[in-house]
Amino acid sequence: MISILQTIDICNKLLNIKTQIHQLPWRYYKEIPSNARGIYIIEDDEQRPIYVGKGWIRNRQDTHWPKAHGQTKSYQTDPKGWKQLREHNTNMNPKEWTIYYTELTSETALTALEGALIHLLQPLANDETFKDTNHTAIGAVIAP
Repeated sequence: MISILQTIDICNKLLNIKTQIHQLPWRYYKEIPSNARGIYIIEDDEQRPIYVGKGWIRNRQDTHWPKAHGQTKSYQTDPKGWKQLREHNTNMNPKEWTIYYTELTSETALTALEGALIHLLQPLANDETFKDTNHTAIGAVIAP
């Protein structure tokens, strides 16, 4: 199986994106600079991709952290992907998860990289994964 870091590296090369990849335990996401904008991947403690997203990275984690813990407020949306993830993974431990992120400023690079990573990684909590009826395993898309 290809790791998340390898997948990011492959996508960056294909899309001609030059950037640095950062990694830290997800529980420390508040250490990510508040002005960091780019792509992020949340990985669980079994090295499965949970979510791929783009935007102001630290601020986006403020919305994902409660979803991972089933603590959404009444006015917040609880997307199908997060609901299904919690229902089928009762032993989840988000405090042991990892976040990978890379800062980008180009809108086209953000959109291209996010789409490529969602397609290749098939993250468990992304709604796109559930809307796509033609799921493709990463091994079938990229030869080792």
